[in-house]
Amino acid sequence: MPEGYYVPFSAVVDAPYWHYKFGQGPKANNSAGIIPKGGLIHVQGPAGAWGGTHQSAYLMGVGRIIVKIGDFQPAPAVTTNS
Repeated sequence: MPEGYYVPFSAVVDAPYWHYKFGQGPKANNSAGIIPKGGLIHVQGPAGAWGGTHQSAYLMGVGRIIVKIGDFQPAPAVTTNS
């Protein structure tokens, strides 16, 4: 995972994602895939610091992507039995 992508967020709906490319904005007809409801991504910072409508994120197995902000919420804390 690239440096800085550490805040976990989960999809609240089946959410499209786009490959992260400089100079290419996300358009509905060129999405790269769908993150299923409950799917986990990692973003660069908390939602309160987000600007605009889309955010850079990291999806395991895919790499750096762009997602629509409103499709995600902070992921619940993970508990361990240790």
